[in-house]
Amino acid sequence: MLRQTLLVLALVACVLGSTLPLRRLPHTGPARRFSVSRGRIYGGHDATRGEFPYQVSLQYVLLFLQYHNCGGSIISSSAILTAGHCAVDIGHYVAVAGDYDLSSNEGSEQEIRVSEQIVHPDYPGGLAVAANDIAVFILQSSLTLDDYAQVISLPSADSVPEGSTAVVSGWGTTETAFTPDILQTVDVTIIDYETCRQNIDDLNMGSNPLTDTMVCTGPLYDGISTCSGDSGGPLAQNNELIGVVSWGIDPCGYEGAPSVFTRVSAHLDFINQYL
Repeated sequence: MLRQTLLVLALVACVLGSTLPLRRLPHTGPARRFSVSRGRIYGGHDATRGEFPYQVSLQYVLLFLQYHNCGGSIISSSAILTAGHCAVDIGHYVAVAGDYDLSSNEGSEQEIRVSEQIVHPDYPGGLAVAANDIAVFILQSSLTLDDYAQVISLPSADSVPEGSTAVVSGWGTTETAFTPDILQTVDVTIIDYETCRQNIDDLNMGSNPLTDTMVCTGPLYDGISTCSGDSGGPLAQNNELIGVVSWGIDPCGYEGAPSVFTRVSAHLDFINQYL
């Protein structure tokens, strides 16, 4: 029987030369461990330029290397919301706002170094698949807000209606097994907590890391999911940021497997300290 892995979607480990079997969702680096996957959007399509002006590419820099590792969302001109598992101790990040095609310079990009990575104090760190997988990255200087770089609102309600539609975007791995240059997007459906928990239990993964501070999405049987490289990216609904890409099941798009996000409304006290 196929053994699924929780794929942690961040690619930080790749710089250390190890590819993890878990799935956190960053873009070019390795995934995380615990049978979880992180990567590019499965079942999605090219976004249009400027469609998601709050989306940033968090690009890892070490010596002369620079590559997309995680997604993030602009929550103020000087702060980016992302996943806790995207934080790194070696090298540094630059946040690239206004990007669309990672392979070309379109003139709308703003690249600013991340000066501080503030991870939620209750997140265990590393590539753990756990609650409180959220972080605020402070920029060295402020973004210029324009048509291609805009702040997204934080949620006004604590709950997310089950069955409602939301949208996810990112540069994570796709079903072709390649990481795209063009920003990808797909509409997803919110799944209620109990259904999500039961589906993860049914996959026989052992310990279930799901908590009520997470949001799950489907559809569960249409090959649609987040994947490695999408980690830290936005789940949005009605122009509000309701989730941060956290973890999923490996392989991406596996039947019956939800995509799991950190619920932003459960962490507003933490986030608001840095706005």
